[in-house]
Amino acid sequence: MKNKTFNFLKKTIISIIENDFSGMAAEMSYMLVIGIFPFMLFLMSLFNLIGKNYYMNPLFLFLAKFMPEDSLRLIHMVLNQVLEFTSGRSVATFALLVTLFMSMNALSVVIKGLNRAYKVEETRAFVYTRLLSLVMVIVNTLVLFLSINTIIFGKLIIRFLIAYTAITPDVGDMLLTIRWPIAFLALFIMAFLHYYIFPDVSWSEELKRKSALPGTIFFCTIWLIASGGFSIYVNTLHTYNFIYGSIAAFAMLMIWFYFTSMLMLIGGEINSQIHDKLEQDKILAILEAQKQKEKELEEAAAQGIDIEEIDIEIIEKHNQEREDL
Repeated sequence: MKNKTFNFLKKTIISIIENDFSGMAAEMSYMLVIGIFPFMLFLMSLFNLIGKNYYMNPLFLFLAKFMPEDSLRLIHMVLNQVLEFTSGRSVATFALLVTLFMSMNALSVVIKGLNRAYKVEETRAFVYTRLLSLVMVIVNTLVLFLSINTIIFGKLIIRFLIAYTAITPDVGDMLLTIRWPIAFLALFIMAFLHYYIFPDVSWSEELKRKSALPGTIFFCTIWLIASGGFSIYVNTLHTYNFIYGSIAAFAMLMIWFYFTSMLMLIGGEINSQIHDKLEQDKILAILEAQKQKEKELEEAAAQGIDIEEIDIEIIEKHNQEREDL
């Protein structure tokens, strides 16, 4: 068991190095850093136009749970400075276009990375992959919106339901308890869709679903735990200020995005390695069955049993399986 686990980890690490996931994660984090400013700017401009700029507060509160405090402060400062000198409508339009472009570029890197992990070439049309990225940008936005409202507004929503519906306080407490699992489920669905849709593989739908699960569980679990720990570290120790100086906030933002991107790619590699192992076990089982059948035929021939009396259909089936290999 230990040898199997060691070999699995060894193959995964070697593949991560050979596929240059470190470089791809850097490319993704660069796109995300460039894209987060116009995305937040778009939201602030939109809410400012409708006179609801305080709607941004829940988003900042949510990000504060995972993102370094100085990085979040940097984003807030830049957005306020831009809005101070520009009109809301033009800024919102420009920011939306830039956000879509950069987000689609970042997801195209995810597609390329997952294809590399699964050892397949991209055969789908460029327009198709871009539309796929656009759809996932929208899905990611909706998932983040659900997570933010579940975590930040969970108490307010439950109080409203208790006051104006038949929900009892006990049920309300239960709903309040499960809001974090709901947020985890939303993140799980988002990651699962990335692993399920993005790789250009021609497997069956069932096999694609099974192969996407291990990496999804890995990404969601490690990301939530490590992001929370990373946020606590940078918000309490502040040792990174001695290294990066005045650009410390920007550097921490880059590191956070790099870490997220790397986890996404590693999750894809885990899916690929587990899939390869399952396929290898399947092939070995077929070969073992064929070997056993040949042994039975040899024993039957040695005992003078008529070979034609043996189930010919089984023999043909195993021969076909061998040809497929």
